[in-house]
Amino acid sequence: MDLTDFIGVPYTGKRFCAVFAAQVLARHGIPYPLHALKPQDAADWRPVDDPQPLDVVVFRINGRPGHVGVCVGGGRFLHVEEGDTSCIERLSSPAWRPRIEGFYRYRP
Repeated sequence: MDLTDFIGVPYTGKRFCAVFAAQVLARHGIPYPLHALKPQDAADWRPVDDPQPLDVVVFRINGRPGHVGVCVGGGRFLHVEEGDTSCIERLSSPAWRPRIEGFYRYRP
């Protein structure tokens, strides 16, 4: 999985994390539901306990789903935050682990 084009992408607006995730997934032929931050609310997306590359991870912000990233394997995910550029981080990071809402996989 080549993610070179997706590293260092600047944040460009509200809910850009979801748009960014949709772009990454589209490159791999996976449609992402931009209408909700919780993909399980969309057809063909299911919660999973064993995140794999190209699964979506949803994080809680202020107690509710508010940020998404794309799992890339090895316990890492790709994402972009407001005021920053896209990067790969560890799911086990103290900044992210406690906020994980769930993992979701596209299953047509």
